[in-house]
Amino acid sequence: MKTVTLRSSAYRRPYLLIFLLSAVLALAGCSKDSAPLSIGGSQADSSGGYKPAGTGSIDLERLQGMYYGFSPDYDGSECGGMCWNIYTFLPDQKVVVDAPPSGGPETIDCGDGSCQTYKIENGQLIIEGEEAPLGIETADGKLLIDEVELQPVEPVQDGLTLDQNYTHEGFSGLVGISAGSSSWTETLTLRPDGTYEGDDFMIGSVEGGDKTSGAAGGASTGTYRIGGNTIEFTDANGETTSELFFIQAEDDSIQVGDRNFWIE
Repeated sequence: MKTVTLRSSAYRRPYLLIFLLSAVLALAGCSKDSAPLSIGGSQADSSGGYKPAGTGSIDLERLQGMYYGFSPDYDGSECGGMCWNIYTFLPDQKVVVDAPPSGGPETIDCGDGSCQTYKIENGQLIIEGEEAPLGIETADGKLLIDEVELQPVEPVQDGLTLDQNYTHEGFSGLVGISAGSSSWTETLTLRPDGTYEGDDFMIGSVEGGDKTSGAAGGASTGTYRIGGNTIEFTDANGETTSELFFIQAEDDSIQVGDRNFWIE
């Protein structure tokens, strides 16, 4: 197995910027008027057939692979301060929106109903089951959906281990401004011997929102295994959960499901 110690960086925590923006917008009487897509869907009749995105130019007629980007959630009501826009394009005009339900994109099975059919017409991405189409284009070699610039997700080496402490923070409501607001912090330590330790760490959480909308957070220890774009956690009670995993090249932060964990 290969052990990688990631470099620390002067990573500017995006939630701080979002918090400041949310306060300004609240005082100005602004609000967000669009919501991110969610997995929904029709029953598809084909299995995944996932292939990672290539490194060359992007062909909208032959999209493949997983892409990710982020958009602000100004009051924390949808995604806890930051929405991660994740799209996985598969053969036969199938797409999975958001983190796949069983781990990385290589685990997708359209037979379980997680895939939706899509088509692209006149610069619009039309996804079956979604109310409104989304703008889609390429610019400077990048894929943009709904004006959000997306990056391709690269697989990681099977058996990869890490030696790092990570933190995820979020909020719901305008902390210090609106009643009933809250904020939370999750910490995750991944060790090179394949063990992990988490504090207020949620395994198998649902997308976005306050921690009460996901699995209960608390102290957690156990082992982990990484392969492809999946991280598998097995806790001290022997319960195993698989989630999406990738490393963001810009700052070495990691994605676990729909949450971004930055280096302490």
